[in-house]
Amino acid sequence: MNIKRKGILLSENMEPVIRIVRDSEGKISQGMTIGECVDQEAYLVLNLRPGELKEDPILGPGLTKFVRGRINQSAVELTIKKHFDRAGIDFESYKERIDLSTNNS
Repeated sequence: MNIKRKGILLSENMEPVIRIVRDSEGKISQGMTIGECVDQEAYLVLNLRPGELKEDPILGPGLTKFVRGRINQSAVELTIKKHFDRAGIDFESYKERIDLSTNNS
């Protein structure tokens, strides 16, 4: 289940969110922002193409291949599920948050 999945949060530009907090002596006591990160992880996975992530070259659904031509929604869903599983994201608890609409006209 994806609840309580925490990690370093990223900004809209995919940069780490850094908020410097200093103690009474002026030393940095905090910097990176930690929080629930399943949304940003899902976003990153959905935007990957195979081979882009050197640590896991298989990860990445390459959804742009579905842009042209006739597709069916179950093929897209199966592709996303496979890559979410590989990334450790529970697709079943997350799928209502993804708009899987397709246009086959």
